[in-house]
Amino acid sequence: MEFKLLENKFAEYIGTEGCVTVNTGTAALHVALEALQLPENSEVIVPQFTMIATAWAVYYSRLKPVFVDCDDSLLIDVNKIEENITKNTKVIMVTHIYGRVVNMDSVVALASKYNLRIIEDAAEAHGCTFDNKMVGSYDIGCFSFYRNKIICGEEGGAITSNDNEYLKVVEDMKCMSFGSKHNYMHNRIGFNYRMTNGQAELILESLKNVDKNIKIRRQNADLYDSILHTDYHMPKRDVPWVYDIKVENNDIVDILKKEGVAARHGFKPVSTCAPFMSNKNTEKSKHYSEKIMYLPVMCTQEDVKDNVKKLMRLL
Repeated sequence: MEFKLLENKFAEYIGTEGCVTVNTGTAALHVALEALQLPENSEVIVPQFTMIATAWAVYYSRLKPVFVDCDDSLLIDVNKIEENITKNTKVIMVTHIYGRVVNMDSVVALASKYNLRIIEDAAEAHGCTFDNKMVGSYDIGCFSFYRNKIICGEEGGAITSNDNEYLKVVEDMKCMSFGSKHNYMHNRIGFNYRMTNGQAELILESLKNVDKNIKIRRQNADLYDSILHTDYHMPKRDVPWVYDIKVENNDIVDILKKEGVAARHGFKPVSTCAPFMSNKNTEKSKHYSEKIMYLPVMCTQEDVKDNVKKLMRLL
């Protein structure tokens, strides 16, 4: 089965004992939390500056998100995590934003100190490393293979870990929790999160080409750096998923899109979105939500130059 081959190949790529594929990146985040089988309303540290699926996965799992603001690199501010840990905290979730990597030494130290699990949302960070170790290999890694990701199909996701007993629970839960007997007695909640073999084939093909893909992304990010004034630069990305910049007002994205540039807004603070609707701990994430926009890196160098030309005309 192709999805099984993908699980073996992707675990090998990330450097973990195992991998379980699912049908989306959101499903990966959700079932990764569900498989921990935590008491209801257990607290999960969640970054403010991330794609909403990170926070929604906590809500889906009947757990309580505790939001931590970002730093100037848009990553979770690791210096603010500890002050938000309580006796009810069970998990630290981090997101490697736009191919920029969280300081995992600090996260691992906190997880060890307070006996917490770590979930890395690495949807935007295939191939990224911290201290020569692949992201997604520190405890539990969650990946998306959506068509705009570094390794991609049309859809798909994966959970990676060295905790094989945990992955057995993930495997069961993603298949409706049928259990080993498959006798229609379901002893825990389950989900229909299986990946199709057709999707796995597309992702396997993308995985074969990942080194070439990463090379193009880095070259184009360097080209953007060389053309754009440093005032617009954001900190370097290990493997650029996109090229993010800071501008005075990112409303210009709407104009760029009309001109055929695949520009996008930065994320909004997830706590301000439904169903949370809270402005607590949003100072930097709110600031950057109004300033950050991003441009594509998986394109030709002529596209990069054209994107910058149209951008500078507006700026």
